[in-house]
Amino acid sequence: MNKKSMLMPHACQKIGWGLLILAVLAELAKVLFVHDIELARYLAKATHITLVISLFFICMSREKVEDEMISGFRLKSIGITAYVFFLLLLVLSLILGELELSPYLSEFFIIILPIILSVLYYGIFKGMLWKSKKQ
Repeated sequence: MNKKSMLMPHACQKIGWGLLILAVLAELAKVLFVHDIELARYLAKATHITLVISLFFICMSREKVEDEMISGFRLKSIGITAYVFFLLLLVLSLILGELELSPYLSEFFIIILPIILSVLYYGIFKGMLWKSKKQ
């Protein structure tokens, strides 16, 4: 049975880091130099899209050496991230529902949550790799 990996090549990780740096610099330039509200809104959307794409490239690309241990770490990281997601969903639904801020919940899930979950997954995954290399 031929198992094809759904992961992108390792070179995509470098592209992702480059896009991440570009997104951070664009956001910094927007904050410092843009005073037009409409232009700032447009740049914020572009920066958000670039940030999400960069995190996708970073999280979904192979390591230099991709073996079964690393695949296990990926699976554990996804599982932990899923638990955190559902816990966060429950807590936010209860808190924002009580405060009658439910309309902001969808905005949170569209804008902020993908970034938080990507960073959480990558942090857990790299932490597991670092711990295994330390041992």
